[in-house]
Amino acid sequence: MKKYILYFYCFSVVFLTACYDDKGNYDYKDIDEIKISFDGDGYYSKTFGEVLELKPTFNIDLSQTPDRYSYLWKLNDETREGWNQPTFRWEIDEVVQRGNISLEVTDKQTGVVYMERVTLDVVGVYENYRSWMILSDVDGKSQLSYFNMLEYDEDVDTIIASRLTLDVYGMANNGAELGSGPIALQEHFREQIDWNESVVGNVCVFQESGAVDLSGVTFEKEIDMAEAFDGGVYPEGVVLYPGTFMDWVDVLADQEGRLYSRLKMTSTVFNSDYFLHTPLRCENETEPLRNCTVIRGYYRSNRTGYNFVYDGENKRLLYVTNGGTNWDSDLLDAGRVSKLPACGENDDINAIIPLDNMEGYEFLKGTMFGYGYPNYGVALLLKEEATGKIFLERIKFEGSGGRPTIVKIYKDEVIGLPGIPTVSTMPLSGPEYIFFAVGKDVYYMDFNNMQNPAVLYKSFNANITAMNAESETYSGAHMAVGLENGEFYILFIYGAKNLSEEEKVLYPKNGATYPEEERMGRIVDIQYKQLDHWNY
Repeated sequence: MKKYILYFYCFSVVFLTACYDDKGNYDYKDIDEIKISFDGDGYYSKTFGEVLELKPTFNIDLSQTPDRYSYLWKLNDETREGWNQPTFRWEIDEVVQRGNISLEVTDKQTGVVYMERVTLDVVGVYENYRSWMILSDVDGKSQLSYFNMLEYDEDVDTIIASRLTLDVYGMANNGAELGSGPIALQEHFREQIDWNESVVGNVCVFQESGAVDLSGVTFEKEIDMAEAFDGGVYPEGVVLYPGTFMDWVDVLADQEGRLYSRLKMTSTVFNSDYFLHTPLRCENETEPLRNCTVIRGYYRSNRTGYNFVYDGENKRLLYVTNGGTNWDSDLLDAGRVSKLPACGENDDINAIIPLDNMEGYEFLKGTMFGYGYPNYGVALLLKEEATGKIFLERIKFEGSGGRPTIVKIYKDEVIGLPGIPTVSTMPLSGPEYIFFAVGKDVYYMDFNNMQNPAVLYKSFNANITAMNAESETYSGAHMAVGLENGEFYILFIYGAKNLSEEEKVLYPKNGATYPEEERMGRIVDIQYKQLDHWNY
């Protein structure tokens, strides 16, 4: 019995000693859970070239034992040299879409890792909202410039900070020249590869020396548009002019108004497949179309499936159909151009200019407007040859899948202008007004009071050569104006008829002398930079 008691005593001493040692190793460790937080809502939006600084906040003071903790920052799970400090600083050198920045804090004493992350979007230098691209002629050479509102106060409609960058093409292409004989700009898009991809449109620059297609993110040259034609060359003698870039069918014009098209094999690539050398014909007609103007407008994926063409040879309005593998389409390698009827079912043929026969009228300008019925359509500016009167005919459409239906045609005489307008524009949203340029002056007409004369809005010190209204889907507050002497202005146009003179000019500041260093030759074209899947 004494032997068993001795064994029990020895076992008890060993067991208690083991428990004591174990408690000494674990129960008394200094373990504090670390919580990491950042200012704001955890979302950061930056521009390429800016500096991102993140200073995390911790629920305990880690600086009291600095050797105990290590830090590791990651961009989309990738780290870089120097990203091992408590504060994160990065001079941004890449574009990021829906990315994240994460911080891992390791307690080296316990081996426990704590992590928190924030969401980050980095756009390119030329991916800013409220921005315009400006094409100008500098002694015969093409120059592409870029203006954007860096900071805008919507409460008082004032530009707090802005940037005008001259010759962005030269900056992006190691000083190379863009070309010569500038004609026009056109932004165009491809479809998303996946649902969460943001697509920034390419920029096609049309010029007598040959059109080029540029990245809309960097303005770096991607291709000469001759490469997009069958055989890598233009049809003989062709100079390209703007047209329409849809999802599957692209159509471009030449200097004689002939139309060339391509049917793409994929809609997720900007320049897939080749334009054919054979000019397009209208359905069931034998002769190629000539003297055509593709009405540059708004085209969005799966929205309508068509764009409009004014046929100057036959004085009629046509439409070109989109196509592709996801359409019920009989297109074979080329676009299909179709006729429109004279008017809609509810129109009085005697009160309008028939769309299938505009004989007796000179076509001045065509503009697409709106982003959906009942605000979607085409505005045609026409001069009556017998009288010299100017008319604005607005055609509202509905229908998609390549089948436009005329809803209503409105014909109004434009009165009160001192001459033939050389430029006109209107916002996408609404629109509320249409603006005309005659010489050095901008006039507007109120769509709610079309019987009233045009009203003088703003006068400048040189002839107006380009205008382009802001074309965000739900906005239309600003308009860019370019002059023959290279000056560039931003006007506020929302509620135009109620604005004072002091409220109209946002850039340069009202009354300021135009900076000589910001002149950019003769401005030829201005286009608002869409940044999403619209074509203008």
